[in-house]
Amino acid sequence: MLTFELDPHLLFAERSRQFAGWGIPWPVIRRVRSRITDCWHEGPGGWCREWIQEAEAAERKGRFLLASMLYGAARFPCVATPLRAYALQRQVACFERAAPGFPVHFERRYLTCSDSNALTAPVHLYTPRRAEELPLVLLSGGVDTGKMELHRLACLLCRAGRFRVAAMDMPGTAESGVALTADSHQLYQHWLDALAPSGRKAVLGVSFGGHWAAKLALLEAMDAAVDLGGPTVVFDSGSAFVHTLPNGMPGIIASALGFTRMPDEQSLAALMRPFSLRRQGLLERSGSIPTLVINGERDQYIPQEDSTVLAHRPGHQVWLMRGMSHCAAEGLPRILPAMVAWLRLQLYGSTRTTRALMSLAELVLPPRIAPDALRR
Repeated sequence: MLTFELDPHLLFAERSRQFAGWGIPWPVIRRVRSRITDCWHEGPGGWCREWIQEAEAAERKGRFLLASMLYGAARFPCVATPLRAYALQRQVACFERAAPGFPVHFERRYLTCSDSNALTAPVHLYTPRRAEELPLVLLSGGVDTGKMELHRLACLLCRAGRFRVAAMDMPGTAESGVALTADSHQLYQHWLDALAPSGRKAVLGVSFGGHWAAKLALLEAMDAAVDLGGPTVVFDSGSAFVHTLPNGMPGIIASALGFTRMPDEQSLAALMRPFSLRRQGLLERSGSIPTLVINGERDQYIPQEDSTVLAHRPGHQVWLMRGMSHCAAEGLPRILPAMVAWLRLQLYGSTRTTRALMSLAELVLPPRIAPDALRR
């Protein structure tokens, strides 16, 4: 399994807000942080071991959803060691035990993709308690965040948006069962077709997951898309892009690509360049669907161009949040209501209600770079 240089102190500095967003209390995060001295050591002081201790304590108290998120932190940022593989197994078990208490109907369903060597993978389905024929939102995380960590967002979409939500693991991560490739959009397309053969549907991708939302939008594979912090054209630089990334991200991406040791420059460049939507000719297509692109002005991973390159396209809106980092994480509590309202407008149509909700939600959005400035 692939391990790589990763400083736990820098990782906590960047990702603690993310862990809190999953539902892990801040006192627990601070307590674990004080004990961890190494990301890969599997004994005392090791990242995975210390998080597992907290997860086991929560499990003993019957707090299964919290335990699941703690096991998710234990296997973070990728399932690269035997102990992390164990943490993933326990995360799934605890999540299933927590499911009867979810505020919406939940189903863990296994789907098979005949176009991908008969791949079978679990998808988490969320449905409002009183469900009729509702639009579907396919929700995907990125290279280090799986479907279970997106539970809160899935519930928000389901309850506030009145959508059916299918949460999946991006290829190369968690339970996906297949390595990440430049044509992984085909798996997203298959899940869309299987879960919503008719009716309106959208893809919401977070971080690298936003890449697939943007790509499928350009292919007109659904009715709407939200790209939250996804890369689009930075891959043109090949391995240079990967080696500029902080906090272990080169190793995390290499793990998703299926490597068991860090690849050389030539191999990495050959794998990265085909991901570019520009190189694939998709930016030259005339067609598209309504797409909302959201990111922070100061994203530490993705250049602004990966958002602004889409600003000229018809039907695309780009919200580049002033002063914010990757995925505009600092502003998500104020951004998510507007994102849900935007999806309702696209999937339920322009009505007095959907327009009013959109107008109200926009009032609390953080400051954005003006649209005219993005198109220059």
